[in-house]
Amino acid sequence: MFKQFLKPDCIVSSFEELTFDRVPKRCFVAFIDLDNTLIHKTTHQINAQGIAWIHTFMSQHRGKVILISNNKHQDFETLASELNVPLIQLAFKPISIHYRKMLKKYGWNQSQVMVIGDQLLTDILGGKFHGFYTIYHKPLTSKDVGYNGLIRRLEKKWIKDYESTM
Repeated sequence: MFKQFLKPDCIVSSFEELTFDRVPKRCFVAFIDLDNTLIHKTTHQINAQGIAWIHTFMSQHRGKVILISNNKHQDFETLASELNVPLIQLAFKPISIHYRKMLKKYGWNQSQVMVIGDQLLTDILGGKFHGFYTIYHKPLTSKDVGYNGLIRRLEKKWIKDYESTM
């Protein structure tokens, strides 16, 4: 039962795969995870495909982007500044009060929002919990520290199962 609740609405290996016909037209707000989705976890390189996707989403689709992370890093602040988008650090996903605060601040409703991230137990669960459209972006790297390694192995198996039914 819990495994089914974590099933994302969409799975992509890269932002290049995330064509705009795969995103519901009603979704014009994107909460996008940073670690291992937009910024490589170990090298801190920026995901150029992700940045290009964001630029297209904001310019051609009039989308709004909020960068979000459970961590805090100067690279996040730099990227948010360069993109001129809001940044939420130390978000405490999946149960993030920041989701509700942003909805209230801008007058958005949950059906207009999507979450894009690389972890089922934080990004996807948080999105599902708040009623958002969820997009699982496969991690930029499989290297993880501590307990995340164990979680990643479980998530990898579940993602494979989810893909077989999509």
